[in-house]
Amino acid sequence: MEHEGIPSVPLVDIHALAALVNQINMMNQSGTSKGQSNPALDPVSPYFLHPGENPGSTIVTVTYTLVGSNFQQWKRDMWRALKSKNKLKFIDGSIQRPPEDDPLFEAWDRCNTYIASWINHSLSPEIAQSVMWINSAEELWKELKHRYSHGDVYRIAELEEELFATKQGDASVTTYYTKLKSIWEELKNLCPIPNCSRCVEKCNCEVNIMKGYKEESRTVRFLRGLNDQFSTVRSQIMLMESLPTVDVAFASLLQQE
Repeated sequence: MEHEGIPSVPLVDIHALAALVNQINMMNQSGTSKGQSNPALDPVSPYFLHPGENPGSTIVTVTYTLVGSNFQQWKRDMWRALKSKNKLKFIDGSIQRPPEDDPLFEAWDRCNTYIASWINHSLSPEIAQSVMWINSAEELWKELKHRYSHGDVYRIAELEEELFATKQGDASVTTYYTKLKSIWEELKNLCPIPNCSRCVEKCNCEVNIMKGYKEESRTVRFLRGLNDQFSTVRSQIMLMESLPTVDVAFASLLQQE
């Protein structure tokens, strides 16, 4: 039925429109599934690079230089930055260079170039110049570790001397504890105790015993460096049948302070 001045819409046009909308939806779904099958377009894939990423960017605030001994700090910061970008597999050897006729080669080559550039931009000019011809991010990472981690033995000795010389003095308990904590964390990074690979459930082997000795040593070191005003609570803690962790001991001292 037609009203005056208003033409009727044929029913076939409505069906055609519905078919067109359905076709567009199917094309969108198809395109999405294809995008997910491409690792370079999958945000959870290590091959994915965010559109805002730039090979000329500086991804860490620490620049490694031959002056000083900040290699461990630089390595830790770079490792964290690459982990946040899901790119660790390119430097630890998990993802190897595919053949050039492999469909993933272009994606791998692009990620490798980005990572190598990020590492180079975090090095001082003289170090960057010496490794500028290393194109593989994995080889570059290994080369830097091989060159500059040999000083770790001397650094460990320095940290141990600093640890035994550290006393509370004029510092607050919090400041004193924080200084000790930073030394312990660096020592842990330089000479970590390996995790047990034999025990299925709770570890009761020599590795766990060694970790217990290390934790007790930290508690005793913390207590021995305190000022005499904390002698009473220090004696109470030392007389416990089982020494608490250094964090628990610190919390007890903090309440008294």
